[in-house]
Amino acid sequence: MQKKLILMILILVVLVFLFNNFNARVIIIETNEKPLVVWFVVAKWLGPDFLEMAEKYKPDIVLLTLFAEDEVVPYHVWHGKEEVKNLVDGLHESGARVFFSYSLFSRAPYDEVVDRNISVEDNIHLSDFSRYLRENEEDQYHRYFDYYIEHGIDPEKIPKVLRKPVDGYYIPIGHYTVIDPLYEPYKRFLIDVINETLQIAEPDGLAFDHIRFFTFDEGYNQDIRDYILEKFDFDVYDYTPRPPFIINQTGWTGEDRVYYDSRAELISNVTHDIISRFRGEKFGTSMGMIDPARANGQYVELQGRMFDSLLLMAYDKDPAEIERNVRETREKSGADVILGISQIVGSDENIINNIDVGLRSGASGIYLLGYDFSETVHEYLLKVREMA
Repeated sequence: MQKKLILMILILVVLVFLFNNFNARVIIIETNEKPLVVWFVVAKWLGPDFLEMAEKYKPDIVLLTLFAEDEVVPYHVWHGKEEVKNLVDGLHESGARVFFSYSLFSRAPYDEVVDRNISVEDNIHLSDFSRYLRENEEDQYHRYFDYYIEHGIDPEKIPKVLRKPVDGYYIPIGHYTVIDPLYEPYKRFLIDVINETLQIAEPDGLAFDHIRFFTFDEGYNQDIRDYILEKFDFDVYDYTPRPPFIINQTGWTGEDRVYYDSRAELISNVTHDIISRFRGEKFGTSMGMIDPARANGQYVELQGRMFDSLLLMAYDKDPAEIERNVRETREKSGADVILGISQIVGSDENIINNIDVGLRSGASGIYLLGYDFSETVHEYLLKVREMA
């Protein structure tokens, strides 16, 4: 009897040790399936070690961005179709699935503008940047914008999404600038770009980001006004935008809801028109949740109807916020959620803790923003999958 008691105590000690030191095992029991590991990488930033890293750490999916928001032309135009094909072939050989990824309504040559020491506010939009190059650097104008002209677009006529800044809440234009999603020539241009890349190599799926307005005060050009007036009987020109963080404190009015819902549906309808032309599995990038779900660019209800999985750009340092974001995004969208992890979270310990919290909260996988995380993080993700 005494031996049995000692044996039971030893077993209990071992179980306590495992519980405290192998959180991943608990996660797998709760999710009851093997989590996906996804890398989100921009083709132009890949180093010579990329394929070697993919072979070593075995991501399930690599989202290969071929037309990032800060690129004026798609990757293959300057770097060659063969380079794209080699990347796809190398990743397939390593066992990864490859999704081609594209930014839709944001084109922001931010670094190009800053390097020239010219005003960001006056030159970051494609129409302004093209005008600047035509007037000051004609050879560079042709390098950047002949591709647009060949596709039937005069770059200087690409319409902006205008803003109606609110006193005390102005958000500097910064890194992002939105192209009017209702501008048909640009929509056709995006479809052409996707079709061109699909002719280079066959991906296993597609992914899309920058499918939202970036600030609460965007959406005041005539195209958008007419669309919302016709569809919602609401004139945005008569509405002064209110930031969601203020509305959440003071209460949502009917006008507030129509404003945010109408912008979300506009973006959603145009996005659906683009992506519905292409077959296969599709991912869409979503931001963290606030209430209501569609406010301030948080379009998860609508995105859940379009995409097989949502890439949740949470990047929160607070684990409680990670848990809330994952649970609410899953609930509102009805889609699988793959949680984004950025190195801005901090130490390896913080990153791993957020991975644990995300998976316990129901995320079907983790996507790393980049691939240059530490060996500790990569090895941890390998262990998590091995325990499934």
